[in-house]
Amino acid sequence: MTGDARIVLRESPMKSFQIMVVVICTVLNMIDGFDVLAISFTAPLIAKEWDVAPATLGILLSAGLAGMAMGSLLLSPLADLWGRRNVVLLSTAIISVGMLGSAVTSNVLELAALRFVTGLGVGGLLASGNTLLAEYAPDRWRDFSISAMVVGYSAGAIIGGSISAYLIAVFGWRSAFIFGGACSTLLLPAILYLPESLDFILSRRRPDALERVNAVMRRIGHPAMTALPELAREEISTRAVLGVFEPRFRKATLLICLCYFTLMFSFYFVLSWTPKNLVDLGFSVQQGIFGSVLLNVGGILGGLIFGYFAGKSHTRTLAPYMFIALFASIVGFGALREGLIPVMSGAFVAGFFLIGSMASLYILVPQIYPALVRNTGTGLAIGFGRLGAVVGPYVAGLLIGSGWQRIAYYSVLAIPVLIPALAVRHIPLLGEKPAVRPVRNADTLRAAE
Repeated sequence: MTGDARIVLRESPMKSFQIMVVVICTVLNMIDGFDVLAISFTAPLIAKEWDVAPATLGILLSAGLAGMAMGSLLLSPLADLWGRRNVVLLSTAIISVGMLGSAVTSNVLELAALRFVTGLGVGGLLASGNTLLAEYAPDRWRDFSISAMVVGYSAGAIIGGSISAYLIAVFGWRSAFIFGGACSTLLLPAILYLPESLDFILSRRRPDALERVNAVMRRIGHPAMTALPELAREEISTRAVLGVFEPRFRKATLLICLCYFTLMFSFYFVLSWTPKNLVDLGFSVQQGIFGSVLLNVGGILGGLIFGYFAGKSHTRTLAPYMFIALFASIVGFGALREGLIPVMSGAFVAGFFLIGSMASLYILVPQIYPALVRNTGTGLAIGFGRLGAVVGPYVAGLLIGSGWQRIAYYSVLAIPVLIPALAVRHIPLLGEKPAVRPVRNADTLRAAE
């Protein structure tokens, strides 16, 4: 069979093997959601057992997020050199070491270091898993598949958080990390079963490339290829890793990093502060946790619905409306102060647009770069997003500590999501030609007159 294996893959109906790739990547993304809630649940017990001051506890809580940022920035480029599957495998192994190691620490310094290590793995996993999935999903189902992976975060937060709460109550805080480490370790054989990305194999052009391509095609159920396809100019002329900073990608790189940073800024403010804010309004601790759960339940629904409609339209067309709706939902949630049903409904709606907006960026970023720099660009964007995840909750703490009213700081901290609402439509995608405005010369103007 002649032609391009990548085109055959993307234009054919979705096979069971590709569904399996979506499921594995979604389960891997659940680790992120579990990890965030696991440290939130264990922090009070750790502080009590080790007599940890609030400022020191804050460093402990931030260590994982800092590691995620560094993992996205440092591990992601390796996937453009070694392969997506190899870095997914490495990242998951790092998570296992970090999680299991956290369970046997004896002081805050050791735990903070291993929280950072765990974050490194999560950061590398998010970028490489997203790229691998985007390169394996058929065009018709790509947006929905990536959205399904993104909502894995919320599913991990709900399921993992519930299991953690039980384990901590019965066996103590260390059990949550043992559970997380065991889950990530059990996923390693499944990752070994994943195929390497066709885009990566073809972009690297190693001597056994045709053999590796056909091995993948047979596993999926397509005929073998008789020759390797010709690569496009963008794929040949792009430098690995550093290509994201080339002039033709510079605008896209700056805009996608800005979008991730500003969205994560507001995203993690809402996610991190919701339980405490609800308790401050007079709700019980259990109701505060329930509000956080509703955020994630709304997120699952929002991400899947957005992915479905994005596949029928275009992500870049729908995304601005999601960001504007997200701004309105955060402000509206901040305005609600009384009544269990109104406040919980506000949390659900905010979560709906939070995860839906996040899915839009995860869908867009693989469409910006050629294969040689796709994972580097994804990791760079996610890394900047994690920096926003650190800054957002910190700024919220400053505003709350200064005595700002709930509606005031919610409104101010929602403003950043309006930036991607404006910027996302101006992100150039791979293969797009810049719009050129026609220039009318003097003869044309005279003829028109």
